[in-house]
Amino acid sequence: MFDFGAWTVMPPVLTICLAVFTRQVIFSLVAGIVAGFLVLSDFQLGAGLESSAQGMVDVFKSEGAAKTILFGLMVGGVIHLARITGGMDSLVRLLTDKARLVNGPISTQLLGAAIAGLIFIESNLALLTSGTVAGALASKHRVSREQLAYVVQNTGLSVWSSVLFNGWGAAMMGVIAIQAGKGFIEGEPFAILAHSVAYNFFAWISLAFVLASIFTRFSFAGMRRANQRAAQGIELREGAIPLMADLPECQSQRGHCVNNLLLPLAAMIISVPLGLYITGDGVISKGSGSTAVLWGVLIGQLVGAVQYVLIKRILTLDEYFRELLVGYQSMVPLAVVMTLAFLIGNVSAELNVGGYLAEHVNAYVPGSLSAAFVFIVAGIISLSTGTSWGTFAIMIPIGIQIAAATGGDPYLVIGAAISGSIFGDTISPISDTGIVTSMATRNDHLDHIKTQLPYCLTAAAIALLLYVAVGLFPIA
Repeated sequence: MFDFGAWTVMPPVLTICLAVFTRQVIFSLVAGIVAGFLVLSDFQLGAGLESSAQGMVDVFKSEGAAKTILFGLMVGGVIHLARITGGMDSLVRLLTDKARLVNGPISTQLLGAAIAGLIFIESNLALLTSGTVAGALASKHRVSREQLAYVVQNTGLSVWSSVLFNGWGAAMMGVIAIQAGKGFIEGEPFAILAHSVAYNFFAWISLAFVLASIFTRFSFAGMRRANQRAAQGIELREGAIPLMADLPECQSQRGHCVNNLLLPLAAMIISVPLGLYITGDGVISKGSGSTAVLWGVLIGQLVGAVQYVLIKRILTLDEYFRELLVGYQSMVPLAVVMTLAFLIGNVSAELNVGGYLAEHVNAYVPGSLSAAFVFIVAGIISLSTGTSWGTFAIMIPIGIQIAAATGGDPYLVIGAAISGSIFGDTISPISDTGIVTSMATRNDHLDHIKTQLPYCLTAAAIALLLYVAVGLFPIA
């Protein structure tokens, strides 16, 4: 692979800096993409611009990317229909007025966290469900959208990266199996990963921070301002642009019931593991997540049509499809951002950003600090590329090989690779997980990233100290 030198990291760094300072996600992504293709084309302007346009088209050559973008558009239809048919309002009334399960800000946030963690089999579905259900309650109990997004994303990432029976676990075990086959580490991949997740320090510290922010109202300055604004009934700051537009509620109460939300949502949730089972030839962990969620949203739309048109007769068939398209339209900003995020990920892969970063700092780290090194580099790669999966695929093998060469603890460095991957994911403005979280909670994307940044940096600093301490003074 051609070495572009220091120019390798320029496009992702440019994207991140522009996103932070301009608050314009689309502009920042486009600038980073064009810069990346300019580097790849040896700074020939015409070739770089032509490659940038072609790269946009090439995103849709990837089945996974195309299915994920379609899922994002279509799920807007499901959410909009559940809202205008009274499903959202009915669920709020059920949980607050009747069952009294959710009666304030704390229980609202705990519900969002529980849903994000329990639907660990597919991350996008977990974020969507948590944001949809808890979002309606958050408005009622004046929980800021930024706070809810922080709780949902950090709970989800911490749980998903520590559960062995999902796509994350399967991917990590596959990476570990290759290193075991080459003799760098001994044991069964399942047992190795099960031992290593105990050292996923960032996940455990993040969960502790989430619980502290829920129960003690502890908050950093940016989140405190968002919470104070929400307490006054103002859901978004002035000038904020949410990734999912707020659509009007239906004024008629005819046919309103909680099943107008729960039936399509349940159909989606049940369909996803079934889709994973089918696409994985009987092994859920090997199934295609993008295919499964696309099947799920299509089945959810079908169940919704039966519920709204045939059973409850709230909508005519014509009204159903018109409202479905309105829901699709509300998700266009998300589709644009997701397309650009996938494209800059492709550019980063062609530039070999992860390999460049890992290679150029590998030789300068003593064995006792190898876990701390792996954590830092994984965080930088994940921040730069916006992908935790791609990052641990790079850093777990490097960590295992460093441990084998220096006599370090392989379980500790695997845990550090996982932690660094999800840390970078939480603070990256080009992370697909962050983008979907902003969509699900109807947030301005940069507001979400900036308000959770101090929590994530503090958790990362504590995790880094733990990796240094355990590296210098190994646990017997």
